[in-house]
Amino acid sequence: MRNRKKLKKHVVIAITAAKQIFDNNLGDEYTAYRMALTYGVSRNVLQKAFKDEYGAGIRDYRLRIRMEKSKDLLALGKDAKEVSITLHYSNPSAFNNAFKKYYKVTPKEMFDFTDGDSLSA
Repeated sequence: MRNRKKLKKHVVIAITAAKQIFDNNLGDEYTAYRMALTYGVSRNVLQKAFKDEYGAGIRDYRLRIRMEKSKDLLALGKDAKEVSITLHYSNPSAFNNAFKKYYKVTPKEMFDFTDGDSLSA
């Protein structure tokens, strides 16, 4: 991080811990607000420091992690319903919509194994 030396130690601890939590918990229960409260920093400070450190805002980072995990699960042959449950989406339709918005194709279009191929995104 370019500005890590300028950040207070508790902010560095907060963004590092938040990243670990976001990487290991794919649901929505861990929000930026909750992380800020837990680590005693303001939400705005946490979000700015996180973006400076990891190159993406918290929301975008979490979405990327979820979409990468969904792609891995689908590649293993899991169906969209199972993936939506694993990733804590409210329902398979919400997952399909998020996937299509992110990758510009549906999970079925990306992983249509009937012709032996899958798209690479």
